[in-house]
Amino acid sequence: ESQRKLQDIRERFTRLPHQSLLYWLYWCWFSGAHGDIFLDRDEARQLGSLSGVAAIDRGIGRRTGTLSLWRRLVCSMREAYTASKLMVHRDRWNTKLEGVEYLTELTMVDILFGNTRNSQFLDDLDEAYCTWRMWVEFKRSAPPLYAEALSSLTWNMDLKVLKLKTYIWDYTLKPSFPPQDSFYYVEPEEYAASSDDPCTICHEELGRNSCELECGHEFHRECIRTWLQEHSSTCPICRDYAVLPAAVPKRPAWNGSTRYKAKPW
Repeated sequence: ESQRKLQDIRERFTRLPHQSLLYWLYWCWFSGAHGDIFLDRDEARQLGSLSGVAAIDRGIGRRTGTLSLWRRLVCSMREAYTASKLMVHRDRWNTKLEGVEYLTELTMVDILFGNTRNSQFLDDLDEAYCTWRMWVEFKRSAPPLYAEALSSLTWNMDLKVLKLKTYIWDYTLKPSFPPQDSFYYVEPEEYAASSDDPCTICHEELGRNSCELECGHEFHRECIRTWLQEHSSTCPICRDYAVLPAAVPKRPAWNGSTRYKAKPW
């Protein structure tokens, strides 16, 4: 039983090659590391490499007693790194996926190491606020068209990071005519992903066989099925509750590919 539990943890929480340490830590929280996953010291030492960084992986099994996986991950990260060594500031993020990831990294550093009110949200990361320093850095690193979109927002101390992430994600690039090669950003009344949009779960282009949740966000059908079954009952982008799209009928797609509609609870 213990070995099955450890194997399940390895499969769910091992860092992927493209993930930064900060984004991986957030992903662990969102995937349930803060929930009912508890490990004693012996079990934690048997996990092996989750982060791919020896100092962090050793630290996971350093503390005695039975602790949640999330608490072990956080303590190990804080012991292995300082904020300056962990945070890699970007000259520019270029896509909305990169933007959301960078904002997540800025938020995680503030929660872990910052002396702000966000420190109270260690166990509820999506409640964090966008501080002034985060806002300035995020706008500075934005590409021109996203910077223009952000200029329509006014920062205030009650601006939630989750709201800003969703705002960025739901901006879409649409052609303006004429000329045919010029583009501008618009905020659609109802978000609809294009074929060039990535699936935020696997980071591959949506293209075919996508599934749209009631909140309007799209993912690969199998990606969102696995996500809702094994990780969380909420949309990975906006956190609205959602259901599996298993029993809903197919609906025609504008480009002939297969798309599905799922309803929330």
